[in-house]
Amino acid sequence: MPRERITRERVTRERPLRDRPVVERSVETRSFRERELSDRQIILRKITRFVWWATGVLEGLIGLRVLLRMMAANPGNPFASFIYALTDLFLWPFRTLVANPASDGIVLEVSSVIAMMVYLVFAWVVVELLWLLLGRERV
Repeated sequence: MPRERITRERVTRERPLRDRPVVERSVETRSFRERELSDRQIILRKITRFVWWATGVLEGLIGLRVLLRMMAANPGNPFASFIYALTDLFLWPFRTLVANPASDGIVLEVSSVIAMMVYLVFAWVVVELLWLLLGRERV
């Protein structure tokens, strides 16, 4: 009696990729969400993006100033003097708030770090107030 060989095969019934329907969920939901927004809300979103963009640029410039001062960068250098002059306008309210520790030309501008936090909170408050006052449609 010959022995029969038993083998197991796993059979899957999947259609090839070319036969499957293409589902574009992200595109459909995105266009659906855009249709729900009113003109006021679209403008409000653009204003919000601009406020956050401007805050990010200001935070980056002040942060660069803090780094330059911590590295004792030459204030006579055109780039350093440009950054110092540009950020002086935004830092003058905080200039005499606290003493900035210094050693051998290296300065830790604590007042600039405080200004960064204040401007961040200020931007958040502005954005939240805009959405609170103008975000909903009034019937």
